[in-house]
Amino acid sequence: MSGVPRSVRVSRVIRAPADQLFRAWTDPQELQHWWHLDENGWECAGAVVDLRVGGEYRLAMTDPDGRTHVAIGVYREIQPGVRLAFTWDWENPASRVGNTVVTVEFRDVGDDHTEVTVTHRFEDGTRIGMHERGWTDLLRLLERCTAGSSRAESTEAPG
Repeated sequence: MSGVPRSVRVSRVIRAPADQLFRAWTDPQELQHWWHLDENGWECAGAVVDLRVGGEYRLAMTDPDGRTHVAIGVYREIQPGVRLAFTWDWENPASRVGNTVVTVEFRDVGDDHTEVTVTHRFEDGTRIGMHERGWTDLLRLLERCTAGSSRAESTEAPG
């Protein structure tokens, strides 16, 4: 089934308005608070965002051993508070995943809660599991950062 796109989809309901969550995904100062894996020793190592269609981003995190992992890509669609789409790859040639696209959707579910859904489409499914874990961690950290609480209920939908 080579050449058939595959995807991972992760979703979480977060107690925050869609505009606030969209800003957390697109503002470099906001990204500094939550862009890393949800394990001891991981930290955000910088965020550069040119938020326009065709604009590039560079999001870095360091692991407990001090190695830096940098995601790079280009914004394809920007609908504040509704939808964000961008290409995704790793800067390190050894970690490259090829032609992939990430879409983040923000859906108001009432009572000041928003469902955030991340869909990551791959042409090659070899690294789907690793990215599913990463997106799940990131949504959990986003919830903690924006809602100010790690006890809020959430839902996750595996891809």
